Amino acid sequence: MQHFKIVNIHTNKEINLNYTELQDFMRINRKDFFYNYTIQRIERTNILKNIIAFLIVSFGSIGLLMLGALLDKI
Repeated sequence: MQHFKIVNIHTNKEINLNYTELQDFMRINRKDFFYNYTIQRIERTNILKNIIAFLIVSFGSIGLLMLGALLDKI
């Protein structure tokens, strides 16, 4: 699920909302939303994705080293 940071331009107050909460918030503050607030999308990565990416890069690096060693012997 996507998460967004809403910042009030005048008070610099931050609100963190998910997509459905953002829709409700915009619906409630429909008239003055774009005059008073800025929206920033927050990228939330979980640890499992980082571990999987690390393992893929590690195995790829080891594979390239082994391939280089094999090519040196030829």
